[in-house]
Amino acid sequence: MAGALADDLGDGMSDAEHDVDLDDLPFNELPIDVQFKRLPKRPKSRRSWLSKLLIITLFLSPFGATAVAMIPVLDPETGWRLFHTGGPEALVAVPGSERELQEEIARGVRDMQERERAQQTANLPTDGTNSSPEEIASQLSGISDLIGTPEQGDGATSGDQPSPEELAALIAEEGSIDDPIEPDPLRQAPLPGLDEEGSFGRIPRIADDGTTPFDAYKRPFEKTDGQPYVAIILTGVGLNDERTQTAINDLPLNVSLAISPYGRDIKSVASQARAMGHEVFLELPMEPVDFPLSDPGPRALLTSLSEGENLVRLEWLLAQFPGYAGLVSHEGSKFGSLDSAIRPIIEFISRSGLMYVEGTRSGMASYGAQLASNAGTPNAIGNVLIDEIPSRRQIDARLTELVKLAKRNGAAIGFAQSYPVTIQRLRNWALRLKRQGVELAPVSAISGMQVTPQSVAEAEASRLEAEKREIEAMAQDAANNTEPAATIEGQ
Repeated sequence: MAGALADDLGDGMSDAEHDVDLDDLPFNELPIDVQFKRLPKRPKSRRSWLSKLLIITLFLSPFGATAVAMIPVLDPETGWRLFHTGGPEALVAVPGSERELQEEIARGVRDMQERERAQQTANLPTDGTNSSPEEIASQLSGISDLIGTPEQGDGATSGDQPSPEELAALIAEEGSIDDPIEPDPLRQAPLPGLDEEGSFGRIPRIADDGTTPFDAYKRPFEKTDGQPYVAIILTGVGLNDERTQTAINDLPLNVSLAISPYGRDIKSVASQARAMGHEVFLELPMEPVDFPLSDPGPRALLTSLSEGENLVRLEWLLAQFPGYAGLVSHEGSKFGSLDSAIRPIIEFISRSGLMYVEGTRSGMASYGAQLASNAGTPNAIGNVLIDEIPSRRQIDARLTELVKLAKRNGAAIGFAQSYPVTIQRLRNWALRLKRQGVELAPVSAISGMQVTPQSVAEAEASRLEAEKREIEAMAQDAANNTEPAATIEGQ
């Protein structure tokens, strides 16, 4: 009441006249600000600080995430190193970095200089004036980097290098990298008598006169005894329209194309490729060791399916388009190593008159390729994956490795994908290949040069070994399937 009375009389009295002792008033009659000050103060707990820290963190996290995500955009090299620390090839190829850009510019300048020198050499006087080898060598100075030297580690000796006269003739024959490739059409497919009706359409067969689809659809090529050959097969053709057209029109005609069964309008793609002059193959998807982590695609051949189901899938694949000279296994590291899985497929391919190309790129004679060789079926194996790292430097290094293998073994096959940088480097490399004493050939020309047929005893030993691998694989699969159940029972 004293507080209320003081409030009522406050307007007409001075502060000194009605000053009230607040200590005499009850707590609920005190002013609000005084009540707040007199409330007991509780020390802040750890939970209080953590809750505030969490609120601040949640508020700042979007800004931090945005800043980290912007690092590759603002500084590609720092971003690459940040997200690929410890990566296997992080320091070799840094796409978009300033150093990589400088190297690309320097290589472009060198390529322009090389083309200019080649053009000047091609325009050497041909009016009957005889130039000495020393004069020709001086005119060709500066292009030793195109042909390689023994110090570059390619295994060549000075006797393997062409003379100045031979080099001048090679340069004149090669022409310029900017020259368009002239078409050399192959016969239009399908040819009469080389196909029959299957479960899903027309599939290849051997003609009544013994002509096989391999002989009819491969690219003609004459080999020379003692000449080393390299072959390139471009995989995944048909999956990207722009890259497919670039591969067909810009790659040398001796480069073979493997068309994916999952591409769009692959009949038209195969027809265009053969009209240009490329021989074509059909990719055959098979189960890899790490399936299903690596998925070869729908209707792939799987070890979990019966022989009949796999043959039905094979017929579906064979009926996708006509005109291929053979099949290229895609993935297949597991399927191609088991006898009960791969043997019926190789027998079907052999009866169809097609070539079988092992696509695991191990460089070793796989079980499937060995079965094909034993059956007299055209066969080959891949040695090098050229663009596993799709950078210019790595592609050139793999191509150099491929040339070494060809010189050592007489033949080698490189697998590549249809990356733009791969197509550009392949064309530039193929233009200068003869200078290294190696010739580019279609994959069909390498048939029978890599895998030697086995004797009866060796073939039986290989079969027993494949059966052993299959039993081990089945036991491993059974163990993997029962392990979760055992864990549940144990719990």
